[in-house]
Amino acid sequence: MESATSSTASASPPSENQQRSASLFEDGILTGMTGAAVVAIWFLILDTARGQMFFTPSLLGSVIFLGQSPDQMVSINPYIIFAYTGLHGVLFLIAGFIIARMFSMFEHNPQFGIVILLLFLLFESILFSAAAAIFPNLIGTIGAVAVACGNLFAAIAMFAFLIRRHPAAMDQLRLAWHEQ
Repeated sequence: MESATSSTASASPPSENQQRSASLFEDGILTGMTGAAVVAIWFLILDTARGQMFFTPSLLGSVIFLGQSPDQMVSINPYIIFAYTGLHGVLFLIAGFIIARMFSMFEHNPQFGIVILLLFLLFESILFSAAAAIFPNLIGTIGAVAVACGNLFAAIAMFAFLIRRHPAAMDQLRLAWHEQ
């Protein structure tokens, strides 16, 4: 009994690198979930307003998983919705990890913020252009403005989440802005 107590008492606290990695991992998961939830809710609202709840994830899933064109989708398929939602979540988790890492870099070097902004704009442009080139009818069916707004809302929510978790980053940004 005594040996178990002494071994836990002598265990060293997690290093700063371990704490930073855990925090970065947590930030990545929560940032990705925030972005995914915002986009999902945005399209749920739009689909409900159109009178076709879950139309967008069913459409996207049918195009991606079944190779159908937007015109071929006949009905809302719950299995396709589930599969697409999983893919959507995984992609946003990956994006969340990348954004959290970049935000960590921004927090220590505020001038990196312009690089983040430019990379975000480049990524959005490439993503939108690739989708329009690969699935030209898809963007027209969903609506280019709806897609752009969903991405913008997700980006704002993800940035707001990270700023709320790391208020010192905003102070660094203000400081860097006033030095210019």
